[in-house]
Amino acid sequence: MKKWLCVLLSLLMILTITGCTSDDPVPVVDEVLQEGYIYLYYVNGSTYELEHEQYKVLTNTSEAKTIAIILDRMMHGTPGDQPNIMSSVLNMIQSSYDEDHRLVRITVNSANNYDDEYLEVLTKEAITKTLCQLDYVDTIQLEIYDSSTMLEGTRFEKYDEASFVNAEEVGGFLQKGTITIYFANETGDMLLEYGKSVEITNNVSLEQIVVESLITGPLREGYGQTIPEGTTLKRISVKDGTCYVDLSGDFNQPLDTCKDYVTIYSLVNSLCELPTISRVQFLIDGQKQEFYRETYPMDGIFEFQEELIEEREEES
Repeated sequence: MKKWLCVLLSLLMILTITGCTSDDPVPVVDEVLQEGYIYLYYVNGSTYELEHEQYKVLTNTSEAKTIAIILDRMMHGTPGDQPNIMSSVLNMIQSSYDEDHRLVRITVNSANNYDDEYLEVLTKEAITKTLCQLDYVDTIQLEIYDSSTMLEGTRFEKYDEASFVNAEEVGGFLQKGTITIYFANETGDMLLEYGKSVEITNNVSLEQIVVESLITGPLREGYGQTIPEGTTLKRISVKDGTCYVDLSGDFNQPLDTCKDYVTIYSLVNSLCELPTISRVQFLIDGQKQEFYRETYPMDGIFEFQEELIEEREEES
């Protein structure tokens, strides 16, 4: 059931960081990006957050060799005091550079020792955001196989600087559209469909707009708030139809306007109305949580539930 009524589009997040070249790689900690440096991103396995350090890029090697050196440091270096978990999430096999298409091809084994798909998404994001800073790289192509299912062959995934959106970033206006989201009914035990006009921007994802619209709450009578006050969206991303939603701990606060399952499915059904999303996984402060408010199971994958939607006459 997909009801994105007014726009079918891909949102572009414009990253203005460009790559440079210089001599030996030397990490620095100054937050002002120095000339000849890029941000090298890595995954903090304790917080499920992307972090970065500055990295001085080689000038005396080929583009392919420079890319290989950067990837080796990302996958095997030790960023600050944090252990590097990326090589345990995606094991690097080889990389190559296609100058004609400004494309980096990377072959990896996806046998995830952490058994957590979200960490794999973050690792792909770290690789993409790092390499796309180089002024000769536009696209990352991952050739992925799993050592436990090699007989099923490999899969290919392509990413560019617009593939991952950080929830903290906001930006310029593009156009207007209408989204379909779900709030609680007056008794708080069912969902009500709610159409909302929104402004679509070039570096805020559509899924972020959906979640923040639910956090803001309904503006018409007869609809109940489903998200506890103070809840913030920390991070959101979509991969292979699954939307990973990371919310602040305030999401666990009690709410009198609806049942716990209505809160969960107001997010799930609203996000699944988008054409790129069919499933939702929740995290709280970067971590999976077994139960929502200690009662409702929350650590699984959620799909659209039409039976929770209360029928209502169309409003003009």
